[in-house]
Amino acid sequence: MKLSGKAFGNDLRSFLQYSNFRLILLCALISAYGCILVYSSAHGAGGGLADVLTQIGASIGGLLIALLISRVDYENICGLWPIWAGISLLLVFLTFTPLGLNATGTDDTAWLGFGAGSFYITFQPSELMKIVFIITFSLHLVKVHDQIHRFKTVLLLGLHAMLPIGLVFMQGDDGTALVFIMITLSMLLAAGVNLLYYIIGAAGICAAVPILWNTMTEDKKARFLCILPPYVEKYLGTAGWQQYEAIKAIGSGRLTGTGYLQSSNGSLFARNNDLIFSVAGEEFGFIGSVLLLVLLGLLLYELYRCSSYSRDNLGSYLCIGMLALIGFQSIINLGMNLRLLPVIGITLPFFSEGGSSVATLYLGIGLVLSVSFSEKTRRNNRSRLSYL
Repeated sequence: MKLSGKAFGNDLRSFLQYSNFRLILLCALISAYGCILVYSSAHGAGGGLADVLTQIGASIGGLLIALLISRVDYENICGLWPIWAGISLLLVFLTFTPLGLNATGTDDTAWLGFGAGSFYITFQPSELMKIVFIITFSLHLVKVHDQIHRFKTVLLLGLHAMLPIGLVFMQGDDGTALVFIMITLSMLLAAGVNLLYYIIGAAGICAAVPILWNTMTEDKKARFLCILPPYVEKYLGTAGWQQYEAIKAIGSGRLTGTGYLQSSNGSLFARNNDLIFSVAGEEFGFIGSVLLLVLLGLLLYELYRCSSYSRDNLGSYLCIGMLALIGFQSIINLGMNLRLLPVIGITLPFFSEGGSSVATLYLGIGLVLSVSFSEKTRRNNRSRLSYL
């Protein structure tokens, strides 16, 4: 018992000394703000308690799991990649079976349901696949680091990325497929891939735009056209209605907002997830909107710091992957709310309602905490050796 107590004491001391409390605090503050917004959005739509309890449970449970993951060496976690990849792929493949579900108001079959009655929950496997992809792609980049400029290497990396992108695209979830693409490009850039490949890729995309446009449904075309000045009025009552109402709500908040739970637009569709920023803008005004942006900005900066101080390339790529995931999802979501980008079903990380989204984000945060913890202990050991 004595030995056990001593070991626990040493473990606790190590946790307090080497944990990245800046990242932990930022995640906790963001999650708290997110729960406040989720409750308000659900309250305005006639719901409230069940939604926010799910969000709180996912946030607290996710943060605790992240803290546990932080004490496990990320190399050991990544070493089990076949298990994580197998689980992730199995869950995604199940969405193509009769077990696959459509979320209300969407046309993509990307969810699974578990339980019965009041204990019935839904889960989006592609959220877990994002974290697993960051792990497997990081390992791939480490393995081919010395041949990163070779065409064959870049081609194989591209094929690696095409697996999750293709699966998600087949689900009908174009927004999540775009996030995978941005994660891939960011990690390739961090690995030092020659910019020539980006130029070639950009040229290919530009050439493919007319073909892609002609294959799109009229509904998807309208989502793009409704944000362009010549067509705004034409689509105001149809495809552009959501964004128009969101902008109107944000503008009505002015400097300090209309007040918590005082929203006048509770019936706005997707107000609890895609358009959650409009809730912050309306109820907390410009000040609340800036606070949200500052918290996200600080989080992204801390992820960048963790990447910069990582002990090896693997840790750095893991941090860059999470930075890209959270950063680009935030940019796309905010662009949707401000009518700068089309509505493509992208949530605002940690803020939008969604237990599976929040919980899996914290799995990724746990990996970053592990990278940070490992680097701090390494630096401390190096200092001790140089002192001796």
